[in-house]
Amino acid sequence: MSFEHRLGDLLKDQDPYATGPDPVPIIAAARRRRARRRAGTAAAAVAVALVCGATAVTAGSARHVGQVAGEAGAAFTPVAVPSPAPAATPSPTATATPLPLSPVQQVGPGQRIEMAAGARMWVSPFEKCDNYQPDGSDSGTNCKDVRSDNLEHDKPAVYVQSHGDRDRFIIASFYLGPVAPARIIAFTGGKATVATLVSTLGMQRWIGYYVVLPPLPEADPAAHGRPVRPAIAAYDSEGRLLAELPGTTADGADERAPQQL
Repeated sequence: MSFEHRLGDLLKDQDPYATGPDPVPIIAAARRRRARRRAGTAAAAVAVALVCGATAVTAGSARHVGQVAGEAGAAFTPVAVPSPAPAATPSPTATATPLPLSPVQQVGPGQRIEMAAGARMWVSPFEKCDNYQPDGSDSGTNCKDVRSDNLEHDKPAVYVQSHGDRDRFIIASFYLGPVAPARIIAFTGGKATVATLVSTLGMQRWIGYYVVLPPLPEADPAAHGRPVRPAIAAYDSEGRLLAELPGTTADGADERAPQQL
């Protein structure tokens, strides 16, 4: 038996003489109204849920996150920035003109060559000689045998024999050694002057040279100073120092040649 019919019977039992409309249809109608209200409430709840869900999706959308991230400087797609090209290292600029090779003057044995006015030099296979007549007078002949025992024969060595006056300072001497020099240079106050090489037939392991320089200041006897003298150095074809004879600077210090040109 349905709930409505059972309820109607109970009411009739309480008052069997009661008059009025049948309670069963009234109760059924009331129940239908309650059912409709429940359905409306459920639909409203579903609608609210849908609206809230839509709002949640909007709040969590990629576009909104991207805007917030961009404003905060946080996560966003990085843009590749090209690395700057490394700065070019400037090539070192040469500050000095490379010194030329010493010129070679080939002569016959005993042939006189004029180094400067009134100054002559000659060589033989074993000897170097020079003579100076700057004022027309013969200063005498100076010769050196390169086979002398007081010379260095086992390694490169350069020697100096000089003559100076108020007009010039001339060095006419020789180099000994197993390696032929490509340059012989006089250094005066750091300034380089390339000497001329002198060669003749029959020479072995030596060569003559000469260089003409401006006049050099003489030492002051009262100051007990040393006279200014150039450093003489021999170099191979690669600019490496073979032999050196140090000189003296104007302030009395040693004048030295560079190890490498």
